[in-house]
Amino acid sequence: MNTDDRRKMENQWLSIDLATAVPQPGDRMTVALLGEPITILRDRGGSVRAFRRRSGRYVRCVVRCGVIFVNLGEEDHVPVAAEGVPDSESITPHCA
Repeated sequence: MNTDDRRKMENQWLSIDLATAVPQPGDRMTVALLGEPITILRDRGGSVRAFRRRSGRYVRCVVRCGVIFVNLGEEDHVPVAAEGVPDSESITPHCA
């Protein structure tokens, strides 16, 4: 995969598994995305989070309709509030 194709894939929301795969706080699993190990875990507060195993940096992670999605892109993760620009909630995966 060339660099441009990889960058395009990194900036897509990729489905990982059902949220029930990490049902209890402290539960975790590791998956390989684009050749990189990503750990998915449920934190003490019950939220599902994802981070890069090699660097320990968190990546964007959401649960929609019971499915875990991650986005490995390096873009700014802060929602933008400008006219005509969607906020982060409107661009994350949604249920039909």
